[in-house]
Amino acid sequence: MNRSFKLHLFIRLVFITAAILYSNRMVAQHFLTEQLRNQIHQEMGRALQTCGDDFKDRQKFLNCFKSQDKGSLISNVSDFYMLCHQSVEACQPQLNKDVTVEAADNDAAIELLRGRAADQVWFVARHAGELTGPELWLKDTDVDHMMLQMWKLRDQNLLRVLPIVLILLGLMAWYMTRVALRPVESIERKMSSLNATNLGAYSSLKAPFQEFEKLVLVFEALRLRLDDSFTKARRFAADASHELRTPLTILRGSAEQLIHDLPLGSDMQVRARNMSDEVERLIDITEKLLLLSRADANSLGHAFTQVDLSQMITRLITLEDDETSPRLKISSDISPGVIWLCDKTLTVQLIYNLFENAQKYNQPKGWIHFSLTQEAGCFRLTIENPSASIPTGLSEHAFERFYRGDASHARQIDGLGLGLSICSEIAKIHQGTLSLSVTGKNTVLVTLTAPLKTAR
Repeated sequence: MNRSFKLHLFIRLVFITAAILYSNRMVAQHFLTEQLRNQIHQEMGRALQTCGDDFKDRQKFLNCFKSQDKGSLISNVSDFYMLCHQSVEACQPQLNKDVTVEAADNDAAIELLRGRAADQVWFVARHAGELTGPELWLKDTDVDHMMLQMWKLRDQNLLRVLPIVLILLGLMAWYMTRVALRPVESIERKMSSLNATNLGAYSSLKAPFQEFEKLVLVFEALRLRLDDSFTKARRFAADASHELRTPLTILRGSAEQLIHDLPLGSDMQVRARNMSDEVERLIDITEKLLLLSRADANSLGHAFTQVDLSQMITRLITLEDDETSPRLKISSDISPGVIWLCDKTLTVQLIYNLFENAQKYNQPKGWIHFSLTQEAGCFRLTIENPSASIPTGLSEHAFERFYRGDASHARQIDGLGLGLSICSEIAKIHQGTLSLSVTGKNTVLVTLTAPLKTAR
């Protein structure tokens, strides 16, 4: 079972997108963490500078700072500020203490320090040059705690939008598949329009992108080789059939003369008649091969005229019913007045071949049923018959040349395996379709469908 390219592409896109999102998350978190830490430190200096008058009243100081940037997540870290000045005993151990400075950001008014004191990393903001003035202290762990809450909130939101992400991935996979397959579909459409009759015609197939140029070149080379092979095969069949007609006709005349000269009922006359029958068989083969080679070359002559198909089939059934009535029962359901614009000679051959095939591959004391209906500018002709032995794969191979089903059974029936192939070619000339199916009643149903007026 072939795998689905769309599903394959979707799975690849899911994994690639997941890897990109995870990598982006890790890289962004690494750089964003340091940026947030620096911004928090800057905010400490801004708080000290703008709300320094309320420094001794912690709540008033915090309210002053938060009112300047309402709704900011970063401003919430001010709840962890330690406000240190001479009147606060809790800050006395920190003030005037030597701090090992790791980084400093100084301006004219505010000095920002980051250092270690009492086995703890601190963010410090103080007025420049004032060693005993008010200072803001913030633990590094409190900063990390706030950022962890931010990452947790981000992850929760990611889970909520995950279905939307998957839907967008599906749409992206569908779009990318369409984009990727569009050039292939364009090439496929042009390839599918080629057949044995137009392989040598000018091909408008061009590579939509440079990546497909090699594929198109390989296909064009294959098309030309196939056209050359088909041309040689058609020419050989036509030439061989044409060249065989004259000597076979001479052989037939000689055989008939020999039969006439030999004693009536003698062994030699019987042998001569068998030889004459085989010559007739060879002539039939050459005529049919010549007809098929002309059909392959799209040069099968035809002259369209108005033909009363209902009347033609009714007359055929009437004539054949008198001859086959002891062996087969022929029934029909023919709609009157079905007029077909067709080649009368080819149509007679088509219907007679189908009828003859239903006779040959029937069962003892069997039957044949004809049905002809007309609707919407088309007609439908069906011929159904039971069969004693229906080979496997008959529906798929019935119109192949020289196909005769089960070989052991076919040897008992006179025929070449070319009749249905010729019928199929005649149907194509009239823009019709010919199909064969095996029904559940163990019968063979041949169906011809064609427009009543064939486009020239």
